[in-house]
Amino acid sequence: MAIEQQKELLSDAFDIFRVASRKLEEQYSTLEEKIEELNSELAEKNRAMERTRRLAAMGEMAARIAHEIRNPLGSMAIFSTLLERELDGDEERRKLATSISRGVKTLDNILSNMLHFAASPGARYRTVDLTELIADSVQMTQACGKTGFEVVHCGSTELEADEGLLRQLCVNLLLNAVDSMKKGGTVTITTRLDPAGTDTVETVEIRVKDRGVGISPENIDRVFDPFFTTRSSGTGLGLAIVNSVVEAHSGSINVVSTPGVGTEFIVRLPRHEAK
Repeated sequence: MAIEQQKELLSDAFDIFRVASRKLEEQYSTLEEKIEELNSELAEKNRAMERTRRLAAMGEMAARIAHEIRNPLGSMAIFSTLLERELDGDEERRKLATSISRGVKTLDNILSNMLHFAASPGARYRTVDLTELIADSVQMTQACGKTGFEVVHCGSTELEADEGLLRQLCVNLLLNAVDSMKKGGTVTITTRLDPAGTDTVETVEIRVKDRGVGISPENIDRVFDPFFTTRSSGTGLGLAIVNSVVEAHSGSINVVSTPGVGTEFIVRLPRHEAK
């Protein structure tokens, strides 16, 4: 009997040992998974830090270059405008002078984006009429040499915002829309007041919709990344500037796109400055 009891005790001890071993294996496996997750998160954070460091260095360099270029560019703008006036009546040569003016304005817009990206200024609030601002933005887009498109604007409202930053936002969204429509087309801008905004805050909504090539699913999350672009030309700063302007106004921006159909950007901004 004593031997049988010892065998049972030994068997029970082995069973307990096996259960404990399985639990240890499971815990070790879980621990390994957590370590892998932590290593992955750490690697991602290190990459993000390195990316931020590079972007900061590039932003500083871009700002210095932009300041150096802007002075002679200003002189070129003045001289090309004077030349256009002097050539009034000589249509062929006047077209050439107009091309110079458009090129200068395009460069000026690029430099403005670079300077804004480097400085990230805060918003200086004042009452802004969106109807007038969008009309100005369309003219600026056309002055950059963008033609063959039509803008349909629906809605009219006012809000407290930084007029210069908001114009930069509209121009960059328009340029992006026009560039996506290879054969021209219609850009629809809708502005409206949303009185039932988040946390009872009145919100102004700006929608910019094009009928362009659209954005592929794998790139949709990267469109606001600085220097990211799928085009052969451009700095990749336009939509990054749009995003920074939205952030400066404590707003939000979403993008909906279907490849081959078009893209719509939805910007929501508080109507009044937060006190």
